Amino acid sequence: MGKLLISSTYLMLMGNILISSTYLMLILSCVESCFLLRSLYVIVPEIIPPGYQVAKVETVGCDAKSVQLTVKDPSFTIKSDGAVVALTSVSVGEGGRIFSVSAQDKSGRERKMEVHLVRSTMPKRHVRQLHILGSYPSDRRYWYFIEGEGVDTYPTGVFSMDTDTGDLFLLKAVDREEFPEYDILMIVFDRHTNAELDEKIPLRVIVDDVNDNAPEFVGPLHFTVPEHCSAGTVVGVVSATDRDQIGTDHVKIEYTLVSGSDMFTIHPETGVITTTTNTLDRELKDNHVVTVKIQDMNGAPNGLFATSTATIALSDINDNPPTFMKSSYNITVQEDESEKLLLRIPVQDKDLINTSNWMSKFVITKGNENGNFRIVTDPQTNEGLLYISKPLDYEKTNDVQLQITAQNVASLNGSSATWQSIPVNVNVEKVDAVRAGLGQKIGLGILTRDPPTRRALTSPHTPTTFSQLFSQSPGREQQTARSVSFGLLGIMTILCPVILLLLLFLVLVFFCLKKREKLQLHDSGDIGGIPLKSNTEVPEDSMAWE
Repeated sequence: MGKLLISSTYLMLMGNILISSTYLMLILSCVESCFLLRSLYVIVPEIIPPGYQVAKVETVGCDAKSVQLTVKDPSFTIKSDGAVVALTSVSVGEGGRIFSVSAQDKSGRERKMEVHLVRSTMPKRHVRQLHILGSYPSDRRYWYFIEGEGVDTYPTGVFSMDTDTGDLFLLKAVDREEFPEYDILMIVFDRHTNAELDEKIPLRVIVDDVNDNAPEFVGPLHFTVPEHCSAGTVVGVVSATDRDQIGTDHVKIEYTLVSGSDMFTIHPETGVITTTTNTLDRELKDNHVVTVKIQDMNGAPNGLFATSTATIALSDINDNPPTFMKSSYNITVQEDESEKLLLRIPVQDKDLINTSNWMSKFVITKGNENGNFRIVTDPQTNEGLLYISKPLDYEKTNDVQLQITAQNVASLNGSSATWQSIPVNVNVEKVDAVRAGLGQKIGLGILTRDPPTRRALTSPHTPTTFSQLFSQSPGREQQTARSVSFGLLGIMTILCPVILLLLLFLVLVFFCLKKREKLQLHDSGDIGGIPLKSNTEVPEDSMAWE
């Protein structure tokens, strides 16, 4: 028995110790489990009247009798039950208002919570409520708190939860295009044990889409199509996008042409623009501007829309041949001339300037069988330059009929027109001997052998210039005499040396006569100074100069 009593006493003692330890652990756990939210978001009116309860601060696991609650904003006060009441009239701006509430127990440990006052931006009937846990027992066994996106992390202040009922409130408008969903964690405490449930409950709030975004154009609206293209030719594609939810009618876009439908059309679903005619002419109008409309909801009257202008440029094709300014030309050339510019032939072309469709190419199609002429294009003016390459012989022909055809570098396209031609009549002028005198021509035989070039230095406006022409027919051995045409300057050039030679001869004769006279005087002095009466009186057997 004694042993049993001792054992019973021992067991009782150990039980009391165990019970005491258990109570101590519960007390410590209660102290450690004292909980206060880090932040609280509440919806308030723009003007808060005095006495208005803006929020109620709930402490979990704290001794309600010993905890001391204080508010840091002098416009508010907090009661012992955690109710925060406005002392004066408070104005809440669009950015809201923030103040802090602290809870301190006997141990001196302090916890703080930020209270965010959010001004209501919508009527109360539009504030959504989401009952997370359904209906609860009337004894209200739990407290509910939330954290995460839309609560205390970006974007903050979007949701709030009633700690008693677990109702989730939307505090301000949300934008699905900016934040399509929110991941929230709900923390649940047991009111009787002040214990937190083992796991936080994840909540996902998905934002439903509304058609609040009009479609937008994507990329440049500038297209190019060849002129005179056939009807149905693709011009380009108009691209558009919509920020609303994919797969809904909010992003189904219909394309229409507000203007320009007389020459173009657009597919209502794909936005592909095509031509409806083959009469597009760049020379008449090189750019067409059409107005494009894009509307979501598949073009329904309640759909949002946008309009913009698209520019359609016509690219050039060679549908216009060059045209001559005159119907014919008459020119004159001397029979001995060569490598001389005879004629400039201007043309007009409606195609795009400085392209192969505009650049001219001239061809001598008739009359140049012997190769006496050549024609090239002036790259600056696009004119035809007609030259004589080899001299003509008046005795063989005094008139040459040429035919000049104007073409383009590029072939004709998209037109029934053909290349145009004009006649050029070349009159050959015979070169005659020039008589001496001003403005006359004389023939001087000047032999030459295959000179590289011959330049005409005479002009009807400058009669005193000098012109010397040389030529030699290819394949001939003999040299050919050509005439030299000259005026007053040429005559003076020939007469001046002759006059100088004549003057020199006269001077020489004069000096000779003077010398002879001196010799005669000297001879008369040697015979006694008796002058001779006459040359005929000289003795017959002697000479006067011996």
